[in-house]
Order: sequence, then C-alpha cells, then structure tokens
Amino acid sequence: MKKLIASLLTLAMILTLAMTAALAEEPAEVTFHNGIAFGMNLNEVMEKSSLPNPDVENHKLRGPFDFSELEYEKIADDTGLTADLKYFFVDDALVAFHVDFADGTPYETVRAQLIPAYGEAVPFDAAKVGNGRFVIDDDGDLEDCREMVVTDNLIIVLEQDHEGDVDVTFLDPAAAFLSK
Repeated sequence: MKKLIASLLTLAMILTLAMTAALAEEPAEVTFHNGIAFGMNLNEVMEKSSLPNPDVENHKLRGPFDFSELEYEKIADDTGLTADLKYFFVDDALVAFHVDFADGTPYETVRAQLIPAYGEAVPFDAAKVGNGRFVIDDDGDLEDCREMVVTDNLIIVLEQDHEGDVDVTFLDPAAAFLSK
C-alpha cells in the first residue's frame, strides 16, 4: 500500500511539473545559421554571419516601408544548394530573412528540407503576412506564393515564380511593421 501511495504521489508531482512547464513555456526563439535571430541589428548579423562581401543598402523604400538590407550573393550550404541571402531590417532590427535559390533549384527539394524542420505547410494566405508582402516580393506582388508554415514565432513563405525560380522568406510575426 505504501508503494502504491508513493507511486501515485510521484505521478501527481510529475504531471503537475509537466503542466506547469507547458503553461509557462513561451515560443522558442527562432535562430538561423550562426545564431542569427530576429531583432538583431545589422552589425550583429554581419558579425554572426561570417560571410564575405556583404552588400548593404540603407533606407531602401519598398512599398510604404523604409528597410535596410544586408545581402550575400551565391552562398552554398552543406546540401549543395546555392542562394542569395537577404536580411531585412526595420529600425535596425532584423524582421525578415529571404533566400533566393539559384535558378533550377527544384521547389520540392527546398520544401522537403523545410517541412521536417518547421512543420506542415498550408496553402498561402496573404492575409497572414500583411505588410510582410514587401520583403517577400519587391513590389508586394504575391501571385507566385504557393505555401506557408505558420507558427507562434515564425512565418515561412514558399514561392515559385512562373519561370520556376524558388524563394523562401522567413518573417518575424511579432515585427511591428507587419501590422501597420
């Protein structure tokens, strides 16, 4: 009988701790390569990226917004994919990360790498990205967007244009410019 009571008390404590942890848990911070995270300033991202030859454009107007952009061209990853990387900043805080894959990169190859890491994709819904349209596409034209992954702390948009070129944009859903 003592063993049964001790077992029940232990089980009750474990369940209470698990429930408390689940209720207190905030969404995990999203980090990209080398620990780059939303909210970092341009200099922090340049330092952490450790990539050569950055192209910096300060105060570039896209739609109604003034962005700063940090771009690296033709970067290859461990899987052999090559892409141009663009980081977008509003008020010197990273709000989006855009990956423009090299011509000929198959959509399904990119999708297959993202879905296991971030969750199931659903059909694209422009209402969920709001003003993020201006980092997904220069002029805010979203007709090429196919799918998206939406979590508490990240929006990922998968895009394939009529020529077959594939882009992926990672948006900070907490970024103030999205709701303006």
